[in-house]
Amino acid sequence: MKSLVLIGFMGTGKTTLGKALAERLARPLVDLDDVIVREQGMEIGELFARYGEDYFRRIEHETLCRYVAQPDLILSPGGGAVLQEVNRAVMREHCLVVCLTAQPEVILRRVEQDKTVRPVLERREPGQSKLERIEQVLAERSACYQEADLVLDTSHASIEELTEQVLLWLKEQAGA
Repeated sequence: MKSLVLIGFMGTGKTTLGKALAERLARPLVDLDDVIVREQGMEIGELFARYGEDYFRRIEHETLCRYVAQPDLILSPGGGAVLQEVNRAVMREHCLVVCLTAQPEVILRRVEQDKTVRPVLERREPGQSKLERIEQVLAERSACYQEADLVLDTSHASIEELTEQVLLWLKEQAGA
């Protein structure tokens, strides 16, 4: 079976849903940012600071390409992986793509509970709040996210509800 890739902005639940789906489907979950951190020997924020975004995006693309063609995985790339058309194309070609969305206020609440350095949120204009930055980046990425095979709003749904929605959708895809 094709691998399943979960895309979406930070804080939309890619990792949480990925873990639930991995358990239910008995498939490995591969968090591509974790792979990059392990292979590069430094956190994503440090990679951005030390080498810049272009370097990180190149590493991200190479990592994505190593995994997308493998069957029976659940992949969770970083939220910005969709910025490159080549990444979206390779995901569409090899995987079923599910995009997770959430309301900006919900995303802010979720990421503030997590102490992970978020380079995208740190690059704010003077006077720009984190919420305004989230809204700005979501608007910039919206068209990329809408290319997914399935789009789910995670703002108010439980992980159990989302898992069931994806499992039902996968069953429908298998029967099509």
